[in-house]
Amino acid sequence: MSKQNLRPFTAFALLALVSLACGVNFPAAAPVSPPTQVPVEMIYTAAAETLAAQLTQNAPPELPPTATLPPEVEPPQGGEPPVPTFTFTPLFSETPTVTATIPFTPTPTQPTITAQQNTNCRKGPGPIYERVGALNIGQTALVYGRNSTSTWWYIENPSRPGSYCWVWGGSTTVSGATVELPVYTPPPPPATPTTTVPASGIAFEISFVGKFKCSGDWYAYFRVKNNGNKEIESVAIKITNVTTNTTLSSTSYDNPFLSGTGKCPPGNDNLDVGESAYIAGFIGNVPANNQLKAGITLCEDEALGGKCEFKAVRFVAP
Repeated sequence: MSKQNLRPFTAFALLALVSLACGVNFPAAAPVSPPTQVPVEMIYTAAAETLAAQLTQNAPPELPPTATLPPEVEPPQGGEPPVPTFTFTPLFSETPTVTATIPFTPTPTQPTITAQQNTNCRKGPGPIYERVGALNIGQTALVYGRNSTSTWWYIENPSRPGSYCWVWGGSTTVSGATVELPVYTPPPPPATPTTTVPASGIAFEISFVGKFKCSGDWYAYFRVKNNGNKEIESVAIKITNVTTNTTLSSTSYDNPFLSGTGKCPPGNDNLDVGESAYIAGFIGNVPANNQLKAGITLCEDEALGGKCEFKAVRFVAP
């Protein structure tokens, strides 16, 4: 049977059922109770849930995460859950470099010595030592040592670089820190020859000391010691330039004895037995390194009177 033929039949069946129902006696309906009043809070709650459901339905689909979360770690049975460990990564991995500050240390200055007068440079600290060089006036040298009393200075020999000698502090000026200089033990002095006192009783030893100025003129200074048994009262000095074979001076004194090389004639009038003093003879502007000779006569009385003795001393002009 087709669907079109079923439709009229269905309609007639429904009408028959309604007619039968009208003739049926149903029990009386129970009385209807008045409607229960719903609280306002429930109405608001229902409205909020309805709105949330609508927003959820209308929300755009949630995008899947791009990162995969690590699996959850189950806590051990019967123990505390593990404490997560965080690793600190510093922003700067370079270790700072600390540069130590070096304290300033001053460099010590080597002392220097300058000659105020032409000064001999000797093998030891004293006129009894052999002369091996000279420090001329205004000349400067480095100082490397001193004697125990700081009266003689150990320097590089200006006349022979690479060797060393001693100069006297009385005719020089030292600059710099000399306290730190080492104290050198000088070589033993040369043996003193046995002095035989002649019949005159006049005996002495003589040595050249250096060239110094007196009243603007140059003089050669000698150290003399009375080894005899009589006082010496007068002196005669004759100085010759052996290089040029000329006489530089010839002088006699009744009071020739000086207390130092910084003194000028005249001086004291006698030299006691066993005492030492200085005597001087004029040489003028003699060229350096000329060979000179001094003939010295000492007498027991003034004006070259009484007993006398003579000695010659050879030296090089400073």
